[in-house]
Amino acid sequence: MIEQDQKILSDENEKVIGLKDLKPGDILIFEGDNSRIDNLIKRFTKSEACHGALFVQNGEKAILADSGGTGIDLHLLSTEQFADEEKRTIHVRRLTKKGGFGADYDSIVAPVVDAAYDYVRQDLPYPYSDLVLMAMILIYKNVSDEGLKQDVVIKLLRVATAELKKLIDDKYRDGKHTLVCSSYVYQCFLDASKNNPDLKLQIENGDLQPESTKKRVATLFDLYVEHATEYNFKTSHFADAAQEPVTESIDELLNNLVDDQNKNHVSLVKGNALSHAIEEFLKTLLKAIGTSVNTIEDLIKNARAQQAMFITPNDLLCHTTNTESVGVLDLYRDNNEYKP
Repeated sequence: MIEQDQKILSDENEKVIGLKDLKPGDILIFEGDNSRIDNLIKRFTKSEACHGALFVQNGEKAILADSGGTGIDLHLLSTEQFADEEKRTIHVRRLTKKGGFGADYDSIVAPVVDAAYDYVRQDLPYPYSDLVLMAMILIYKNVSDEGLKQDVVIKLLRVATAELKKLIDDKYRDGKHTLVCSSYVYQCFLDASKNNPDLKLQIENGDLQPESTKKRVATLFDLYVEHATEYNFKTSHFADAAQEPVTESIDELLNNLVDDQNKNHVSLVKGNALSHAIEEFLKTLLKAIGTSVNTIEDLIKNARAQQAMFITPNDLLCHTTNTESVGVLDLYRDNNEYKP
């Protein structure tokens, strides 16, 4: 078990619950499996959380909505195994407010569930979500205590950018942050909060939120901004020499990302190749949510504005100040899309 350094989990003992205890609108946070990318996400966020979903129906069928490799879909949950799927440990959190929602909770939270179904109906495209989340963590989170290999970081950012570029088309909705599972959950609450502010998830000290006080360069984004400042922003982009295609598989890149023999050494240094890779990913990410940029200053301003909008699974578990623990349970999630 990864040591949790988050205040919310340390404040409460999660009780073991059953499937019948779930309500539509509950936030489901899945612990990661043993895949390399899940292990790195857990390592970098100091959490067991790797996937977020929204519970939308209980009764004869238990259904969740989430963003995965095939899009924003519905999936069945059960205590019985689906095909070869592994049982997953799921932490459940429920929206709350001072004084509580009272007996009308289900009807008050219904707009959140409606928003979840609305995204499912839109059949939005979806990139390799875990890879995009990994790229965002590398850029926005302080992982300077890890011995990251610069050449591998650059290649991973290039691959993540290529995945995003494949899927930028007119199906994307401007301003909707549906690129990763946890941001999809956050967006459903945000959409519903337009008519009821109590439905907005409040995030405090989020994994990717800017630190309020920093005395040194701590993130790849900081490194990029410092590099741009040295040029006094007098360039439209960081040029890079012609690049060879990335021949390694994603798993190979992930396996080589961290030098565990030198884990306390900060190995990333400013350079055109790294800045170019950061820049291309951020430009593509912004374009995917409907924001085009023409200058480095534009890019930095918009990337910083969007930074706090991207939510990690660990944020749903540990950094929401207006949710409470319902409990924890082990369930099977059917990997096949459920179509009512």
